[in-house]
Amino acid sequence: MYVRFYIIHNYMTSILFLFFLAILAWFWFDSVRAKEKAMLSSARACEEIQAQFLDQTASLKSIKLSRNKQGRVIFQRVYNFDFSYDREKRHQGQVTMNGLAVQEIQLDNGEGTTIL
Repeated sequence: MYVRFYIIHNYMTSILFLFFLAILAWFWFDSVRAKEKAMLSSARACEEIQAQFLDQTASLKSIKLSRNKQGRVIFQRVYNFDFSYDREKRHQGQVTMNGLAVQEIQLDNGEGTTIL
């Protein structure tokens, strides 16, 4: 009886470990896709206002659980990026992603904030 319990216990532990690894892999791939979309959206927003997207990257500022319009739980990620109008002064921008959808792009400069 003890041997059977031991085998089932080890089997369940292995399944739980593989399930944890699958969730971790999904989260990593989802984060990579969200960052790529945030970078593309940032670059397009900079093109629209005729600014240069600096460093060709966006950095994760925060991540939290949120709900989408359908009420499903999703990750809301906020990314920061830098841009410049004149190649001398750096300005901060921010992209808010709900899952893989862009919710808001905010471009801060000396004259105020532009929200796209």
